Amino acid sequence: MCILKFSAMLCIAFFIGSGIATDIHDKALVIASSFVKQYYQTFDENRSHLAMLYRENSQLHFEGTVHTGREEITQKLKSLPFNKVQHTVSTVDAQPMITSQAVVLAVTGQLKADDDLPHYFSETFILLQENGSNSWVISNQIFRLYLHNH
Repeated sequence: MCILKFSAMLCIAFFIGSGIATDIHDKALVIASSFVKQYYQTFDENRSHLAMLYRENSQLHFEGTVHTGREEITQKLKSLPFNKVQHTVSTVDAQPMITSQAVVLAVTGQLKADDDLPHYFSETFILLQENGSNSWVISNQIFRLYLHNH
């Protein structure tokens, strides 16, 4: 049985310890952790498969530039100038929003693109539950890469 679904293809059951998460804060963290694992794995393997996580009113703020809607966001992600990428997540923080049908999460980590040295990044997501179902989609997303010249 699918307990947590990020799309038709991405379905994850979530549990804490030996039982199903019942506290709203625990659920938010489990949703966030499951989402982050699947999102970055899919991003690293085939960014075009992320399209199913966005809707027409979704927004991506990428390095200060706004992209709106599934098609525009997917085009931006596919056009990034690297062939290979690997994300290493350091932290995932999450909390439920006022409604139990939304979760805000903050991610920090490193990404390595092609033969470049790893760079730190931060990313914030707002996930929305679709129509009371177990499906979650990205409503808003903010991405920043931290480049330091030494």
